[in-house]
Amino acid sequence: MASMRILQLITRRQRRGAEVFATELSDVLASRGHEVLVVGLYEPDGEMLVPGQAGFHDLGARRNRSLSWTTIQLVRQKIKDYQPDLVQANGADTFKYSALAKFVSRGKFPLVYRNISIASTWLRGRLHRSWGRWLVRQIDQVVSVSDASADDFANTYRFPLSRITSIPRAVRLPLTLDAHGARERLIKLAPIPRDAKILMHVGSLTPEKNHLWMLNAFASIEQQQPDTHLVLIGDGPLRREIEQAIAHQQARANIHLIGLRADASDLVAAADLFILPSLIEGIPGALLEAAACAVPSVATNVGGLAQAVLDRETGVLIKSGDTAGFVLAVTQLLQDDRRRLEMGQRAREYVSSRFHLESVADQYELLYHRLTGIIALPPRKPAPAQPASIVTKQ
Repeated sequence: MASMRILQLITRRQRRGAEVFATELSDVLASRGHEVLVVGLYEPDGEMLVPGQAGFHDLGARRNRSLSWTTIQLVRQKIKDYQPDLVQANGADTFKYSALAKFVSRGKFPLVYRNISIASTWLRGRLHRSWGRWLVRQIDQVVSVSDASADDFANTYRFPLSRITSIPRAVRLPLTLDAHGARERLIKLAPIPRDAKILMHVGSLTPEKNHLWMLNAFASIEQQQPDTHLVLIGDGPLRREIEQAIAHQQARANIHLIGLRADASDLVAAADLFILPSLIEGIPGALLEAAACAVPSVATNVGGLAQAVLDRETGVLIKSGDTAGFVLAVTQLLQDDRRRLEMGQRAREYVSSRFHLESVADQYELLYHRLTGIIALPPRKPAPAQPASIVTKQ
């Protein structure tokens, strides 16, 4: 297969959904013979993502609220030096800086923007929308993580649907599911009894993840299920506020905020349920990683979550803000071990059939070949999912 030179632009080499996926995709493409460079706009903050096979470079720009001409020039120069066949921008600030760098340099390279969420929810008024509509003129193709995010992007920015492709987030499927081992590792990080029921949330401590609402819902869950513990994995700007809210919870001894963890995708196997009360979502990688570990989810039905969770089959979807419905769904599943385990197994099978990293990489590879005009061989068959050897939590 003819190789391509691909530049993947990310915000910074951090362990957040968009950056993790871009790095995993880059490694798969590099393993297939393509030359791939992962470029971070800003210096890494905290535990760094390091690609296994792709190259990486940090521009070291300073992040600020206003537009930075220096950052535009840094992106432009890196693209000029690397001479990629294609550039992909992955969420957040990469949208504006890749578009402006292409405009300033009059670049001829195809520019792909990966839309990871519901774009309209981030707009701050009419001028912001108009600014976005001007920027998208530089974009050749948009990849949205769900049909809902694709429709929203098209409506928000008046971008033609014919130039939007829906390709989901993907995960690697663990070949062995050692729930017991994951639980043993988890209880070394937090004082959780071995026989406790564990709810887990993995995500940045940011407003859209709705942690404060989740804590209020957990208070009701714990009243009905006193042996239930809540584990929160992640970090972010709301950490202090969330810590203060936990301190005022009557059930605070059952809530464990363990920070950002590189092994979060392994620890999630320790959970009985994954919970996701987000206000805004595309298709969250953490939820797919839980499903890959045969852990079902209770989540709010926002964004593209209906494509990630088959309601009442691989998890339960609840209307956003429905505290009573959320509490009921969680408590019922915690009390029904058989249903919960069957739902978890169906979740793994669904992720295997729809969100396997190799098959998702195939879709990107074919899109890139179409945009660059570099001839590709017919697509390879997706790698079959291997049956998992499951070690129970008991």
